[in-house]
Amino acid sequence: MNNQSGLLLPYFQCRIILLCLVLAGGFAGCRKSEKASHDVQLKAWIDSLDRSSRIIGSPRAIASLDSFMATLGNRDIHDSILYFKFMKVLSHRDSTMDAAALAYTDSLLGLFGPGHVRRENPIDYSKALLLKGDDLLKQKEYYQAYRNYYKGKSFLTSMGEICECARYSSRIANMSFKEENYYQAIEYWKHELEELAHCREPENFQLEFIEKQGSMRNIGMAYMLINEPGKALDYFIQADQFINRNASRFPKEQNFIRFARIVILRNQAEAYALKGDNRTAERLIKKCLEHDPNIEWSIDVERESRQILAQIYIDSHAYDKAQAQLDSLRLLPGTTGNATANSLYQTLQAAILYGTGDFKGAGRLFMANLEAERNSKQKRNAESKNNVGHMLQQVQREHEMELAAEKAAREGLYLKFSILFSLAMAVIVYLIWRNARKRAANLRAVTKLNEVITKSNVALQDTVNALEESEVEKEKMLRIVAHDLRNPIAAMVSGADVLFWDQSPSEEQAMLVNAIQQSGQLAFGLIGQILQAGPDKKKISKSEEDLSEIVQSCIDMLSYKGKEKRQTIHYDYEKAIVPVDREKIWRVFSNLLSNAVKFSPRESAINVNLKKRSNLTLLSVQDHGIGIPDDLKGHIFLSSNDARRIGTAGEQSFGIGLSICKQIVEAHGGKIWFESVTGTGTTFFVELPD
Repeated sequence: MNNQSGLLLPYFQCRIILLCLVLAGGFAGCRKSEKASHDVQLKAWIDSLDRSSRIIGSPRAIASLDSFMATLGNRDIHDSILYFKFMKVLSHRDSTMDAAALAYTDSLLGLFGPGHVRRENPIDYSKALLLKGDDLLKQKEYYQAYRNYYKGKSFLTSMGEICECARYSSRIANMSFKEENYYQAIEYWKHELEELAHCREPENFQLEFIEKQGSMRNIGMAYMLINEPGKALDYFIQADQFINRNASRFPKEQNFIRFARIVILRNQAEAYALKGDNRTAERLIKKCLEHDPNIEWSIDVERESRQILAQIYIDSHAYDKAQAQLDSLRLLPGTTGNATANSLYQTLQAAILYGTGDFKGAGRLFMANLEAERNSKQKRNAESKNNVGHMLQQVQREHEMELAAEKAAREGLYLKFSILFSLAMAVIVYLIWRNARKRAANLRAVTKLNEVITKSNVALQDTVNALEESEVEKEKMLRIVAHDLRNPIAAMVSGADVLFWDQSPSEEQAMLVNAIQQSGQLAFGLIGQILQAGPDKKKISKSEEDLSEIVQSCIDMLSYKGKEKRQTIHYDYEKAIVPVDREKIWRVFSNLLSNAVKFSPRESAINVNLKKRSNLTLLSVQDHGIGIPDDLKGHIFLSSNDARRIGTAGEQSFGIGLSICKQIVEAHGGKIWFESVTGTGTTFFVELPD
């Protein structure tokens, strides 16, 4: 009774422990699932609020976001990143919240203080750097802005995030465009398109749609300003085709997509006008002014469209229509307070007055406009225009200097470590050299003995192959030869046993001694087969053997022969346990490897492969030797010596070894064949059933 209780108690304890482990695993899985669901819901909620914020305004959207975030329990780093990023976007849209926008950027950047946070969130970190650069640029801190841009792109490049580098290229292009360096702007926008091609987020509307079509449109605008309307029109058409191809991918963004089509239409009209095709330009610009109730109309787009249409009418001498467009312009909100729009309005009005013959009024407006442009230019010069390319080069040079300083510090540390390591290695080398001197004599003796045994084994193998096909008289002679070989081989094996009688061998010496003994045992096995051989040569005794180990032993035995010719044996194998007669199949593998060494030139490679297939094992031995001539291919597996040839180093051959190999392989139920090209090499294949 007590024994039964003692057995039941551990049983129930094990059941309880297993139950706890299952519950813990399930709880961890639930936590991961809840986390993924939480992230998806938060992003979806922010996306919805982003679309509605343009209607309800930024202050109300910010209040809604704060209320929602207050309902979250434990906020992690990803929640905080999303919060500050969206707060930055909302405050940036409202001109009265500039100070708050700057504060949100600093708070966002502060989240990435720890290095592991930057590495785990490289894209978010780079966006924070770019936002900080935007803030510094707005504050006219140009140099610091460029440093943030460069730091962001360098970090992205080091992390392999080429797609996100497009944001950097876009900013540099915009700055170059503002400074009227249009060729440089075009190059950076083209860089942006190349970088956007690496993006792999098909549902990212910003990168996959807004940025791509925006870059094409911006390139076209730059070409317009350098008076190349043909190239500009090509890019506007590309942008329009891109919008048509990809509009269906973003069903929730159709409002923006319709608006993007209107902007592209206006750009095309401007390009046609610059080319002198006023009729097409007028048709397109009128289409732009057709209000779509499903689109959040932009006053800026309408203002620019009416300005273009007025210029078209002036060029066509339709001054009444041009004046009607200017009158509509004056009624648009924000026109009077917009210096650029007001200047263009005065220019157009002066052109109308000039065309209708009011030269005095036109002159007055032209002079006033020239004075305003002169003052504006002086103001821009006073703010000191920056050369973007030059400043970026300066930032890059400073970054390279910082990297060089870090590299110098690392190299100094490496030098100290190298000195210590060299001293340690010197001591180790001295100890190895001292021990090597003691072992050198014994090692030479063992090596020489191994060479003798290896040569004897090779000679014995050739002898066995030659004599097995002989008749009774030759078999008697073979028995005599084998009997005479027993004594010298026995002496060699005995010599190996007593070689280190009075001292312990090193690992390398022990390996050589083992190789000698294994070779000797194999030789004794061969001699035993010869002495016991009768007329039934095809009789085999199978046992489960590891073919990879048998092949390796053959390679070890013949490695000395290969080293004499500076040949390299490459062995690639899979473990294969197959029922075979170990001694007989060893003879097959040894014969194939011996032939590969024998008929290959010096300093060549021999490839040995052992692969498992379904119910089969395949061995291939490939050499790059003299190959087999076509007239000998039919005699290779015959018992005659018609296929006998001399090796590349003058080695003798009996020409009947492959005949014996074929008999042994077929006795195992397998197949042996070869593929050969004269002068290129030969590959022998042995296929054995499992």
